[in-house]
Amino acid sequence: MIKLKQLLLESELGDCYVAAARLASRFHGEPKVKLVHGMVNGQGALEGKRYGHAWVEYGNKVLDHSNGRKLEIPKSTYYALGRIKPDQNKYYTPEETMKWMLKAKHYGPWEITGDTVMAEDIPDDKREIGKKKVPIPRDVLIQL
Repeated sequence: MIKLKQLLLESELGDCYVAAARLASRFHGEPKVKLVHGMVNGQGALEGKRYGHAWVEYGNKVLDHSNGRKLEIPKSTYYALGRIKPDQNKYYTPEETMKWMLKAKHYGPWEITGDTVMAEDIPDDKREIGKKKVPIPRDVLIQL
């Protein structure tokens, strides 16, 4: 069984935005691949809270390679475990991912918040979006 507690603790410890952006960038030209920035529900100590998370979708499969994992599971299972609402997600093609990385000079989030919030209080104001910025090293920007 998936240890969702580990996945859901990433709001404090994770590298999901970096891992997902790098993974999505490898699929340049592949129309079935999307980088996803979404809000997931926490469990245990994070019950009742939502936080920003990033993963890659390839057709009906989710690829979550954050924190050194190689989690690859059906999309329906992943969405059910994290209580993910697709209409609150932002989806990016590999090409859009690279454009956003160049424009923002960080791995994300770009259009949603990465902060931990109460489940009913999802920030949607531009001033609350993209606060958790991990800069992209100059040598990576040059390669893009």
